[in-house]
Parts: sequence; structure tokens; C-alpha cells
Amino acid sequence: MTSSPSGRAAMTQAEFTYLERVAALAADSGLYGSGAKTKAQLLMKLIYGRDLGISLSAALSGIDIYDGKMELSANLIAALLEAHPHYAYAILESTNERCELEFFKDERSLGTAKFDRADATTAGLADTEYYRQYPSDMFFARAMTRGTRRHCPGLGRGVPIYATGELAKRTPEPTRAPSNGNGTGVVRATAKDAATICSLATRAGIDDAGLFNLLVIAGGGAPVNDAERARRGLTRALELLPLTLVPTVCETLRQRVAEAERDAAASAGGPDPAAAPGEQA
Repeated sequence: MTSSPSGRAAMTQAEFTYLERVAALAADSGLYGSGAKTKAQLLMKLIYGRDLGISLSAALSGIDIYDGKMELSANLIAALLEAHPHYAYAILESTNERCELEFFKDERSLGTAKFDRADATTAGLADTEYYRQYPSDMFFARAMTRGTRRHCPGLGRGVPIYATGELAKRTPEPTRAPSNGNGTGVVRATAKDAATICSLATRAGIDDAGLFNLLVIAGGGAPVNDAERARRGLTRALELLPLTLVPTVCETLRQRVAEAERDAAASAGGPDPAAAPGEQA
């Protein structure tokens, strides 16, 4: 089987025909526009989405084309980074004044990228409605694409990545960027929350790989079978853990702690720590 420059298996005629049919249906639906030109553009979206390894719906909704270049929603770029086996990012600051992100490859820092009010003014974006209503979202999107182009060129399979509206200064829908709680978006767990979770995991006898998978499952994801990869991902998983999941994770860990204590008591021949006082006699 031959391979394409992207590293994926070359597209078969049957696969191309299938994507053509999907593009035609998407055009006819009216959700993404209509007409032969739009159908062809939708097909290009699907082909690029295939190269990126994303779903058809994500390609149709999260990719746009302007002047022959691909634009991706900031949320899609962030999702690609989170799913990538080598690249990663962390939010250092995300407010209505500025956004700064740090980028990693195999847990080694590649550098940072930022976008702030001064950058928006220089880029001619300060007078746009999108900037006035959603400044933190814009800063996140621009910092994300600036960082991926500089530090993670392989993410786009050799194609420079631009955020939706970046090339033509059009106004996209707000992306609601993840944040550390200082701006809009998802509020992340604090360092204190992470310390509590790690302490409970230690008491429950759960190692780093096990804790990583517990966090992934709590977020609705599938566990990772590679223990080494899971251990490496624990720090980022704790940094990105939504605050809303902290109570669920802690309750699960407390149950595991109680189970571990009962097992330890049974092995030692002592009373069950979870039993009622009258049952221990």
C-alpha cells in the first residue's frame, strides 16, 4: 500500500467517491452553503480533514477556506494538539487583555506565543465587532495559530494553520477558549485541587498511569493502554481538568481509598474501617 506525503495511506478511488458524495449532500443540506463551487470547497475540506485525521463533521464545521488557504477553528486546533502523540500546549494566561500559550513536544517546551491588545491594534482588529464582544476568544485563537505555526509545523501536515477569519479579518463565531478562570471559557482545576487529587490517589494506591486514566474516563474519554504515555500525560491532564469534574473525581478517589483501607484491614485481620461500631465487636 502506498503512502501519501502526509504519512497516511494513499486515498483509494472508493474513498474519494465517498467523500464526493458527502460533500454533495453537505452542499444540498444548506448548512454549509450550496452550489458547485461550494461543493468543491466542501470536498477540499473533507480531504484536508482526512489528512489531519479528524471526523467528517469536524472537517465540515471546523475548517474554512480563504484564498486557497485552510483556516481552522481555534477549538479544532486545540483538540488536534491535545490528541497529538507528541505535541501539547498549556495556557499560561487567558484574559480580556492578553493570551499566552506554551507549546511542547514530548514534554519539552518549544516556546511560547502570545497575542494581546497591542497585537490586535497592529493587526487592524481593534475596531471589529468580534474583538469588542469576545476579546479573550480572539486572543486565544491568534495565540494558538501563531504558536502552532512557529512551534508545531507538523500539526498541519505541512500546511500553515490559520484561525477562522484570520486571513480576511472576517468575524467568526466565538470559540469560547479554555481559560484558567481569568477570562471566559472553561474554568480549570486549581493547583490545590490537583494536590488533593494526587493525595487521594496515593492513599488509594493508584499510580500516575492509573490516575491519568481515571481523569480521562471522568471526562468521557477512553483510557490509554500505554502506561508510559499515561504517566507522561498526567501533569497536563491535571492542568486541563475542568473545575466541574473535580467533585466527581474526588468522590471516586475517596471510594477507592475506602476500598483500599477495607482491604488493608482485612489482610491484617483487624476490624473493617467502614463497618458500624456495633459490627466491629
